[in-house]
Amino acid sequence: MGSWIRGKCIGKGAFGSVSVAFRKRDGSIFAVKSVGLKTGLPGQLEALENEIRILQRVSSSPHVVTFLGHDATCEQRNLHIEYLPGGTLADLDADVDESLLRKYTWCLVSALRHVHANGVVHCDVKGRNVLVGAGGAGCKLVDFGSAAEFSGEGLPAAATPRGSPLWMAPEVIRRERQGPAADVWSLGCTVVEMLTGKPPWPGSAAVEALSRIGFSGEVPEFPRRLSELGRDFLEKCLRREPCRRGGGGFC
Repeated sequence: MGSWIRGKCIGKGAFGSVSVAFRKRDGSIFAVKSVGLKTGLPGQLEALENEIRILQRVSSSPHVVTFLGHDATCEQRNLHIEYLPGGTLADLDADVDESLLRKYTWCLVSALRHVHANGVVHCDVKGRNVLVGAGGAGCKLVDFGSAAEFSGEGLPAAATPRGSPLWMAPEVIRRERQGPAADVWSLGCTVVEMLTGKPPWPGSAAVEALSRIGFSGEVPEFPRRLSELGRDFLEKCLRREPCRRGGGGFC
């Protein structure tokens, strides 16, 4: 930390804490995600190392948060990324204008196209993992702690699915496969979240929600005020069959 100063904490999550930081040489601002080498929870350090490796591979996209470097002290492992001051998509008002919704969705589609083309599945697309630029000028995909590299159709069935349950695709809940098509389902869930200000599935009974996602044949309810074009987009994202999702490009 000899070349930078840690500022206020702006977020804490499953994979560590995030703070504003300042470079001593020029006063520039960036964000630093940190995990304590001795105090971090099991899996946090592994997830941070995974995020460092993945971001070095995919952050060339203008719609993925920019990787700025990494370092370590005797107490913490640190990832440096660009600082985006506009909050997250989860912080948006539920009455967000559809023109703004389209802009943010286009950014996410572009980000996922780039990430998938580089052989990576994000595995945790949701509003909380998308940061908004200053003045609402676009958004960027962040938090690659759950991300994984893949080949072929995607990741094989896993003992523990990656991501946040209410945004997971049916095949992930069933522990069958987690590939690019699963990110597309999560994108559709994130659009619903932006429009409603709530998770894509109602209620607080997690077990019941997971059963509905994985085995009921249902999809999240489409917001009524969505345009016909928006409904068509959601319908393509939220097809339960992975090979039909996103226009049928995942067979």
